[in-house]
Amino acid sequence: MNCRMIWLYAAGCCCLWISTAARADEAATAIAKLLDVGWSITPQSRAAADAQWAEVQRLAGADRRGIEASWLVLMQQRRFDEARKRIDEHLAKTPDDFSALRAKAWVQTVLKNYPVAFVTADRVSSLLSKHRPTSDEGIAEHYEMVAFLGRLIGFFGGPVADQINQDDRKALEKKWLDRLDESTKFVFEDARNGVLGKYIDMLDESASSKEKAIATAKADKEKSLVELQADSDRLDARIKEVEEKRTTLNREFKAEMDQINQQDQPLALQQTQLANRANLLNTDLLAYSSQITTLQQLAANEKNQSRQQQYFAEINSTSLLAGRIEADLLGINRLLRNLQVQRAALQSRRTQAQAATANQVNVLERELADLNKRERRNESLEKKANRPISITTGKVRSLSAQATALSTYDAFPLEAAKAKLLDSLR
Repeated sequence: MNCRMIWLYAAGCCCLWISTAARADEAATAIAKLLDVGWSITPQSRAAADAQWAEVQRLAGADRRGIEASWLVLMQQRRFDEARKRIDEHLAKTPDDFSALRAKAWVQTVLKNYPVAFVTADRVSSLLSKHRPTSDEGIAEHYEMVAFLGRLIGFFGGPVADQINQDDRKALEKKWLDRLDESTKFVFEDARNGVLGKYIDMLDESASSKEKAIATAKADKEKSLVELQADSDRLDARIKEVEEKRTTLNREFKAEMDQINQQDQPLALQQTQLANRANLLNTDLLAYSSQITTLQQLAANEKNQSRQQQYFAEINSTSLLAGRIEADLLGINRLLRNLQVQRAALQSRRTQAQAATANQVNVLERELADLNKRERRNESLEKKANRPISITTGKVRSLSAQATALSTYDAFPLEAAKAKLLDSLR
């Protein structure tokens, strides 16, 4: 009986061990997959990482390695605020984890929360002073953490110095140095000086780029002003030429109008005189025609042949006079028609001259409007060119952004941390 119980107990323990091992394998696989699917910054990778994190929580539960994989992925995806919260979860389980503390200080600095980054980094310094390495691998890791603190204090004293209380920073640096032994102080100081040296080099490069940009801008400005002045001179010359041409056209038009009017004036006077004379002749002719009609009626009604013959003689005499008037009237009308033809020709010349001059003047007016528009544009460009030179080139902006970014001086070793975590999962 006792043997059977022992056998059953052993079998149960064996099954439990097998089940636990299987769950551990599933958890390790899920964590490794999280690192795989989330190691990118694409929207698809972000969504896949979030979904896989839920799976890791289900399978790995409170396994610290799952939390570590999550904040590594979040840092890789530049989701620093979320990463900071996940790192805090990690540190709640292992408060003295150097890698997590370094990540927290790094993320807090990237998020520009410098006062709390001071506190976190100071904890790293304190732990380093208490835990001395005993192996070659431990020494390398210890030196790397000291170098990180050196780069961090250099970053606080250089690239972001104007955003930090430098008295506090100096006091913190002194505290950290006091905690280090002589063998590691040089590591700290070398890392710090490396950041400051690189920052100065970037400032010099930025200043050089700005100076080159300013020199180029000045040269471009001078060239533009010279070209604008030359164009303005050409425009002024052309405007003067067009205005003179317009004045000449108007003067020539006036001269031609004066000439036409001068030629038309005597014709008009002569036409008026002839028309008045024609009116008088028409009046006389009408009177004679009326007199002839009256005499013809008297002759027709007269019985006395002698008197009738007398009427006929008067009719002939009056008809002769009327015929002369008609002849004069025909001559006058012929002269009037000739005058009308001459005056019509003059009017045609006047109309043609008006139309031709108006067309040419309109062309010149349009050209003047265009020239004046170009002059106003040149004046605007000249004012713009004469503004004080302000240089913010893409390269200068890029260098400025790089110079104040922590990643320029201290790139968090995500790939190494990932590789180390994957090794622990095997």
